[in-house]
Amino acid sequence: TCTVYPSMAASPPLRHVAMLPFMAKGHAMPLLHLARLLLGRRLASAVTFFTTPRNAPFIRAGLAGAGAGAAVVELPFPSGDAPQCTDELPSTTHLVDFVSAMAALGLAFADALAAVEPRPDLLVHDGFIVWAKDIADELGMPRLVTLGIGGFASYVCGAVMTHKPQALMSSPTEPFPVPGLPDLRITMADLGPPFDVPEPAGPHWDFVCESCSSMYSSRGIIANSFSELESVYIDLWNRDFDIKMWPIGPLCLAAPEPAVQTKDDRDISDWLDSRLAMDRPVLYVAFGSQAELSRAQLEEIAVGLDHCGVDFLWVVRSKWFDTEDRFNDRFGDRGKVVEGFINQLGVLGHKSVKGFFTHCGWNSVLESITMGVPILAFPLAAEQKLNAKFVVDVVHMGLRVWPKEDADKEGSGLVVSGDVQVLARELILGEEGRRAAARASELSVSSRKAMEVGGSSYENLAKMVHEVCETNANGG
Repeated sequence: TCTVYPSMAASPPLRHVAMLPFMAKGHAMPLLHLARLLLGRRLASAVTFFTTPRNAPFIRAGLAGAGAGAAVVELPFPSGDAPQCTDELPSTTHLVDFVSAMAALGLAFADALAAVEPRPDLLVHDGFIVWAKDIADELGMPRLVTLGIGGFASYVCGAVMTHKPQALMSSPTEPFPVPGLPDLRITMADLGPPFDVPEPAGPHWDFVCESCSSMYSSRGIIANSFSELESVYIDLWNRDFDIKMWPIGPLCLAAPEPAVQTKDDRDISDWLDSRLAMDRPVLYVAFGSQAELSRAQLEEIAVGLDHCGVDFLWVVRSKWFDTEDRFNDRFGDRGKVVEGFINQLGVLGHKSVKGFFTHCGWNSVLESITMGVPILAFPLAAEQKLNAKFVVDVVHMGLRVWPKEDADKEGSGLVVSGDVQVLARELILGEEGRRAAARASELSVSSRKAMEVGGSSYENLAKMVHEVCETNANGG
């Protein structure tokens, strides 16, 4: 059992928290930030992460400076040459296979979890890792699940799965209302697979169902969000679904300043400083670590950025290029192209950066909000179309670039250079961009308040920990 309401002198309510993130940077980062919060606020005495050997260096780097209570356990991977994190996948089409392959870690995880001392009184695991449920149940260990998406996307997907309003639509572009949200209209195209058909089937759908059943039997869902941004959807979720969602973010606000900057980060920051000195606003361009972009699409974006008349910093991925040509020196003084995993929060926080051209992964949306940077939305996969809808039509802090519909076949349309050119310029220099920036700046203030002492997320984190402890104490 644990002390339910500790005084400052008492020991933390949680002795030891076990964390099992999905082996993808975007999934692990919020948990690394959460570990810092739990230790820093004395809500937990120790936090141990379990991960694969080749993913462990990223986890260790993320815990640097988090204190003596942070540890990493490496789980031996059954097959030496198989991918151990999503960075190693040849393409995102292998994602569901990779998630299934991860189940091979189950035995090693069960042994490692049973062996760590003191025995963890809570397991926090990614919603993708459905097999964690049976292992925790076996040990009588309570679980919290982390989804990596916001309250809006969670509620819309949940409502659509339950009520199937899309079944009445004759075309993927016909708008329909979402149950519980009479003012919101979405289309099947906003949903993406497997939610975009009334009767989904196949491996992807099976995985969603398994993930839901593992989630519903946990003690709650950790939402990397905050009440002031999404209370409508989180309250609806908590009313309509019988698993509680706890908004305790934006967790990126718990990230430390990078202590040792890499050469790339220094180089980027020098370039951004020079733009600031010349009073030239910068558009930051990055589509996440998993994005798949065709060479044709890259070319359209490159031409649009080249002609938009605004300075830009573009993070590219090596897997997008067959040859060594990474647009080297193509953009002259106006555009800087970098490769790899950079300190995105640091870039968004730089005073020269006035817009973010993004795929609308939830981490990127939250980072943009916390730094008060308006968005040009270019959703690519997963729930990103719903996030884009949220950013543009619900909270009004961005613009959206759409694929040309007249392409050879449905869904294969490219976002064209002319649209990139016009919208990038509008976001940074235009009237709509100014309105989006004002809104982003308001949301930034409320995101920071939420995480400060007494703020909604600050309070929710303590309540969540105490609720888990109380159920433990009562043998729940």
